This record gives sequence, C-alpha cells and structure tokens, in this order.
Amino acid sequence: MLPVEDIYQSLLTTIKNNPMALLQAPPGAGKSTWLPLTLMREGHFKHIVMLEPRRLAARNIAQYLASQQNEKVGESVGLRIRGESKVSPATRLEIVTEGMLTRMLQNDPELSGVDLLIFDEFHERSIAADTALAFALETQAALRDDLTILLMSATLDGERYSEFFDCPIISSEGRSYPIDEVYIPLKDESRWLDDIPAIIKQALNEQAGSALVFLPGQREILRVQQALSDLADQCEVFTLFGEQNKAEQQAAIAPATKGKRKVVLTTNVAETSLTIEGIRIVIDSGKRRAASFNLKTGVTELITQNISRSSAVQRAGRAGRIEPGVVYRLGSKQTFERRNNHDAPDILTSDISQLLLEAKQWGASLEELSLLDVPSKQQIKQATALLKMLEAIDENDKLTPLGSQMLSFGADIRLSHMLIKAQKLQVTMPGIYELAAYLIALLESRITMPADLNLALHSQHTKPHPVFKQQLNYWLSRLQLKAAFELKTQYLALLVAFAFPDRLAKKRGNGYLLANGAGADLSEEFWHNDDYIAIASMGGHKGSRVFAGVAFVPSELEDELGHLFTSQTRCEYDEKTGRFIHQDEVKLGAITVSSQPSKQPLDKAQRTQAWLNLFSKHGFQLFNEQTDNEQLLTRMSLASTLLPESFPTINRDELRAHSQWLAPYLSDIKNLEQLKKFNYGEALKNCFDWQQQSALNELLPLRLTVPSGSNVRITYQLDGPAKLSVRMQEVYGMTSTPLLAQGKLPLLMELLSPAKRPLQLTQDLANFWQTSYRDVQKEMKGRYPKHFWPDNPATSQATNKVKSKM
Repeated sequence: MLPVEDIYQSLLTTIKNNPMALLQAPPGAGKSTWLPLTLMREGHFKHIVMLEPRRLAARNIAQYLASQQNEKVGESVGLRIRGESKVSPATRLEIVTEGMLTRMLQNDPELSGVDLLIFDEFHERSIAADTALAFALETQAALRDDLTILLMSATLDGERYSEFFDCPIISSEGRSYPIDEVYIPLKDESRWLDDIPAIIKQALNEQAGSALVFLPGQREILRVQQALSDLADQCEVFTLFGEQNKAEQQAAIAPATKGKRKVVLTTNVAETSLTIEGIRIVIDSGKRRAASFNLKTGVTELITQNISRSSAVQRAGRAGRIEPGVVYRLGSKQTFERRNNHDAPDILTSDISQLLLEAKQWGASLEELSLLDVPSKQQIKQATALLKMLEAIDENDKLTPLGSQMLSFGADIRLSHMLIKAQKLQVTMPGIYELAAYLIALLESRITMPADLNLALHSQHTKPHPVFKQQLNYWLSRLQLKAAFELKTQYLALLVAFAFPDRLAKKRGNGYLLANGAGADLSEEFWHNDDYIAIASMGGHKGSRVFAGVAFVPSELEDELGHLFTSQTRCEYDEKTGRFIHQDEVKLGAITVSSQPSKQPLDKAQRTQAWLNLFSKHGFQLFNEQTDNEQLLTRMSLASTLLPESFPTINRDELRAHSQWLAPYLSDIKNLEQLKKFNYGEALKNCFDWQQQSALNELLPLRLTVPSGSNVRITYQLDGPAKLSVRMQEVYGMTSTPLLAQGKLPLLMELLSPAKRPLQLTQDLANFWQTSYRDVQKEMKGRYPKHFWPDNPATSQATNKVKSKM
C-alpha cells in the first residue's frame, strides 16, 4: 500500500472544500502516479492537468498511467511537451510541461473544461512553474471559482507556502521503504570527480541491486563512464540526461536484463518523479549544474554548485522506491548538514525577460502577480532593456504585436525573434530561414564547436554530430523546411543580431564593448582583428568570455535593425584639455559606430548636460568645500532614512545618479572654475518641497537655542549621533536632552568649560546632573571661581557670563 493512500480521503475532502491545497509526500509515496490516476478513475474531477517540470518525467508518467489503463498515451491519459502532443476528446488527465501550461493559460485564461490543476515537484521552483501558478491563481480568483489547485512535493517549504497562499497542508508521513545513509568524506574538494568511480565500485561490492549515480552534467557523466570500463561483465553502464534521444533514455530507465546489474549515470533529470526498477543504490555527488545569470552581460552561464538538503533528500528517495535502499553521499555528514535547506528559486537567479513578456501578454505587472519571490529592480531593468532591443515591447513598455507572436512561437524569445524575422526575409534573402534552423540546432545542441560560427556551421553541415542532427531534424520538421544544399552564411551576422542584439560588440583594447554596455574578453582560440563581432555564445568567468561569434559591418544591420541605431549629439567637458567635446554620433546601444565634430553651435542645454555628466562622474567632490551645504545634505539624508513616510529618498549616491535636480542652476556656468565655486545649497534644498523644508528645520534643526539664549550649531553625521558642543553654564535649567527627528536620532551633548574645553559627553543630561556633575562642580569651582557652579543645575538659571556679572 502506497503512503499517499493513507491520507487520500483526507486529501480529497480538503481539495473538495478549498480552492488550493499543499500535499507534502515523500519520494515513492504515489503522489505523481497513483493519486492523479485515482482522482481520474473515481470521477471527482472532469479534467485534470498535471504539470511536470521535466520532459523525461512527463513522458514516462504519461506512459505508465496509460499502461495502467491498458491504453496508449492520448486516450484517457494525454501528454503535452515540446514537439509532442498526444491528447484526444477522450483525455481526462493531461501530463504537461511548464511552458505548455503557460501557453494553455495564455490561449484560454478560463482553462475551459479543466477543474483541477496539479503542480508536481513544485519545490523545483522554475520560472515557468512560478509563472503558470501566478496566472492560474488569477484565473481562479477572477474567472473560475470552481478551479482547484494542488501543489505537491516531497520537500516543500510547507509553512511558508501555506502562509503565502493561505491554504491547508496535507502531509503523508514516512517513506515506502527505509534508506540507509553512507557518507564518504573528501580528501580534496577540488578533485571530487576523481573519487566517484571508486565510490561506485565500493557501493556495488557492498550492496545488492542496481545503482543510480547523480552527476552535474554530460561532461562528468562521460568521464565517469570511461573510468568504469573495467566493471564486472554483469554490470551494465547507462547514461541518462535531458538532451538524449528517447531510445537512449528508455534504455536507461528500463529494468536491468535478467542476471545483470545496472549503473545509471544521470543528471538531476532523474531527481524527481522517475522510478527505475531495481535501483536500490544512489550515489550522490552532491553537485548540480545550475543557471547563473549575469545582470551586467545579460548572459546565463551554467555553473556547478552544491545542491541543497531538500534536493539531496529527493535524490536519496530514488533508492527506496521499490525496496529498502542505501545512499552514498560524497562529503562528510557535517558538510551535508551545513547545506542550505532549499535551492534558490530560478526567479531570483535567472533572466526574467520571458516572465516579464508573459506578464505583459497576460495584462498584469509583476507586482500584481502572486509570486512567492519577486525579482529585483535590476533584473526588471535588464529584462526591459532586452525586450526593447528584441522589439517585443515599445518605448512605453507596451507589448507589441511582434512580442505576442514571439510568445506564441513556443521557443526561447531570442530565438523566436530570429526565426520570425528570418521567415519574413526569406523572399528577399533566399536561404536565410534554413540558415536560422541550422543556427538554432547548433546553439541548442550545446556541442563543442569552433569559435567562428561560419566554421562551426559548415563543419556540422558537412559532418553533423548526432545531437546536432537530432536538433536539426526537429527544427526542419517544425518549420516545414528541407535540409539546405548550401548554407547562406552571408546572413549569419544578421541572424545572430536578431537573437542577441545586446551582444553586438566593438573592439576595445584587448577585448570588446557590448551593445548593452558590458565588456567581453576573448578566449585564447578566438580571432583578435575584427572591429565588430556578433556574439552567439559567451560565458565563463563573470559571464564575459566570448566563445562563438561572427564578424559584421554595422551598415549590414541598419536596414533590418534600424531601431538599435540612434543619432545623437554628445557634449562633454574634457578635463585634460579644459575644453568641451561636441560631437555628432551614431550609437549602436552603448557602442559608438561613428563620431564627428558637430555642425551645430554649442547651446546652454548641451553645456548643462556636460556639467551634469561631470557631476555624475565626480559627485560632490567636484565642488569646493561648503560646510553648511554638506550639513544640509546630511540632514536631508537623515530625514529620508529616519522618517521615510514624510521625506523622499535623498543621499549622495541617489543625487549623483539622478542629477537633474542641478540642471536649472547650471545654465549660466561657462567654465570649470565657476562650477567648482557654485553654491549648490539652494538646488539641494529644493529637492524637498516647502512643507518638507519646514519640517526638516523643525525635526533636524541646524541650530538649537539653549537656556542662556545662545543659538548653538548642531553637527550631524550619517552614522552615529548628532553633536551639540556648548558651555555647561549655558544649559543650566535644561532638564533633559533635546529630541531630534521625533526621538529617532540621539543627540550627544559635549559640555564645555568656560574656556571651551571638553568636560563631559552625555546623551542623558538629566542623569548627568544627578550623578557625575558633582565631581565636575568640585573641579570647576577651584579652576574657575568667578563662574557660577550651582548645586542644582537642573533648576538654576543659565548664563553666558561670569558670576560677578549675573
């Protein structure tokens, strides 16, 4: 009996009475197979759609469930994944991948006929799953109050999710079978891969059954496979990863031949929702290949990193699906316990341009969607800039018809843009559409290739790699094209520019400047002489290493990518020569394509902008020392920090980055000497309105009137208390330390002698009068006998005179 059967009635009652619920059940509990099949068979829902994050798992679950019905996939159990759709009018349970569910929602926001949505393995938290769930929740709230949503995982961050979605949790306790844990400490972390073959052999010697070995990627899989060539004849080694063809994947998943043992080397494609018969040993490297997005370069790089504890639990669970098992973990138990509980969600570490475009198509802003984690402002800014370069949104950030078409294409939006453009140009540029198919096949196959894309494509055209051939056949079939007799590579730079407009680059020193403003470095095998290159593949350290590209001339792109080119007049002050540079320029993003002296006279607006650019470069150090204005800036910064509900954000970095507040005051400044002497106080003050200026003077005054009648200056600092230096006799009669910013900023009182030398520092004047003052009084009476040193200073009259003149 499967564990999920024990809680089935409770779960059924919960999802019948709640719009949403969470199911937390261990690997092998039956949540991905027995549960949806039973819900379908018992007719509790008319049409169920279950999302699986991985194509391999989706296909195998659909085949397994169909076999339980004695049917083929496409009858009562259907399947929708990229390039494969098997559904019919008889389908009542569909297994779909994440992108497919998003397309279903975009095409039919009501999800007509569907009354249960299941998100399996939700802990993986891909952007596509987060997107589909956010849309489904809006559908449920606005259009379909009869739609039920069920989130499922073995390792959900249950309490957080339950609180965020305001829904109940149902938990299934215990595994189907127990799993023993063996930890293998590492002598050298940097050489962890070298230890894997020996651990596999150790596990096979110590345990019965077949083994599943988790490795980060294909490179590590192939290396370990070679190291296992000396295994006993009864041990067969298989590989399993996402880019394999179906036949190879099915061979890896199939039960071992009678009398044989299997060793399956896999990526985390086998981490969830997949059962391989006979597996009772898991060897876990504790590593995975994860996408790491570089905001500066706009490049997503696959890096090897340690998995979280929840992922490790998922992997170990593969060993206990059929019988008791054992997991061998690379590293000590102490190292394992120091890992993060959960992997960081993709939405915080990835390019969100597709999500942003999906939201615009949906008709909502990211802020309006129910997202468990919200992307940063920098992610949104970067994605918005890219979508404009891809013509998916206009200058007003509105979705364009081309943007909608790119989404409906069902591919990466960069590649969709390239294909749509290439198809339109096929009439005037024969062969460009076929070339686009070859280029996509090359990029998606991820095979090793020469740095020059021309050479790489011609090499694959002549002698194709099996993975490239598989990808090419898929795209030729999908685009209804025939294999090209000759590749029209003269259009290659234009195609790369369609897909990667932000990676058009101009030579700069030993590297290149990208159109998005980032820098790029050349790999050792790359050419060094082309002035301009269109980069199709880059990554490496900081995402800035060029791996593959093609040379181009900017004029070749202007007809088809005119929106990337802008004409402008640049005016800057050259500090070396002490003169203004006034140039007419053509820009390709951040790249200057051409520049010549401007034919127009220098006007005040251009000169003002030059001064603003200079201020943005140097900040307030540009001006001569201005103590009063520096104190004003400090007071305004403190006000915005301590009382944000009453004052706008003001600080040096913000004012430097957004310098337009200075513009109205700089139009008559003609040289650098004038600029340095400029009194910026009035401009600074006007960053607050009249009411805020009045409130500033009240809450954080520049001066404080003390009981003697003197108006004493307060010195403010960004870190630490404000300071008031005043002679002690002038604050007699003051019973407590004055409050600043409604008591949110402490005031440090420096009490001085008649000769203005420090006597005492205190933030609690009342306590000082009652305690330490007695010692000060004794000493001061002897040193300054003509001055007034009362026994009760808190009630005495303040003075700024000597005793004889009182």
